[in-house]
Amino acid sequence: MALAAGNQLRSSAACRLWAPALLRCPRGAAASRRGTAAASALHSSAPSGVHGGSPSSVRDQDRLQLNVEEKLGIPLDIYKAAGGLRVRQHVNPLKKELQVPTEPPAWSEVYADAGRPLVLDIGCGYGRFLLALNKKMPGHNMLGLEIREPIIERANKWAASLGVTRSVLFLRGNATITLDHTLASFSGTIDLVCVQFPDPHFKARHRKRHTVQRQLVEALGRLLAPGARVFLQSDVLEVAEYMRDSFEQHGAAWFAPCPQLHTPDAVFHAASEPRPAAAEQQAAQREQQQPAEPQGVAAEQQEAQPAWRSLWAAAGWLQNNPLGVPTEREVLTTAQEQPVYRVMLRRL
Repeated sequence: MALAAGNQLRSSAACRLWAPALLRCPRGAAASRRGTAAASALHSSAPSGVHGGSPSSVRDQDRLQLNVEEKLGIPLDIYKAAGGLRVRQHVNPLKKELQVPTEPPAWSEVYADAGRPLVLDIGCGYGRFLLALNKKMPGHNMLGLEIREPIIERANKWAASLGVTRSVLFLRGNATITLDHTLASFSGTIDLVCVQFPDPHFKARHRKRHTVQRQLVEALGRLLAPGARVFLQSDVLEVAEYMRDSFEQHGAAWFAPCPQLHTPDAVFHAASEPRPAAAEQQAAQREQQQPAEPQGVAAEQQEAQPAWRSLWAAAGWLQNNPLGVPTEREVLTTAQEQPVYRVMLRRL
């Protein structure tokens, strides 16, 4: 009942007015959407979000701050040592400067062992997730991609403070256009790719700003070896569906939900109504690829075509994070007992 009620609220227009203050913040808001409220708790003594300035909100923020430190396992002093930072929460990924592929570093100079498998966090935001995951997966190299340069510089300072610069690197780059170019010279394998809590971009005219695009899916299909994993999660059902459906529509030859994780007792099921924009995007692409038809013929064809439906939806959403390391956004969302929609894909 609670989950159903939550899904109804998330689908409503009222929720979309309320949520930016709390549930739909960062990554553009998102320091990868990993939590404007959580980030505010870490870097400001003033309460923020929809709770206002009541005493209870202060207690809530204190509790969330402690949860972030406990669950990520990184002392807050490390963050404070790098100093505060004011950045635009939303950055347009279509800016001209972000349409240029990021030049790859000299991997052997960056990583102590460039042959170790790589974890790639797309839209890494403030970088705390990768810093925590590095402790969990010490045999891997970590690479975070983010389009906001100031927080990339600060994340690399945090890595230096933790003494992990030979295993963790943050680069500025638009993953949609840069993956092939930036990673072509990487000699190791890519073991895991994460796309977590991206900006929702609900407006149709902003659809091209989505993190997961056909170009990104196809690049990952080329770059990843069989057995590699792609982890997708969001606290916005429509966004999670859009990511999953984009991989299914454009990458079904390469990817599929991981059957070892998506077992009946490990998943739950939820679907938004109406269909997410992925189906509309597919129809628009079909129209662009086909010559114009007479109006009457086009109308008949449209009526005859059934609506696209995801086969992967039957795999459900993972109840728990299989990586064992949450993002800040995840800490905040679960502390408020809100659902997170997760999918783990495996390269075929």
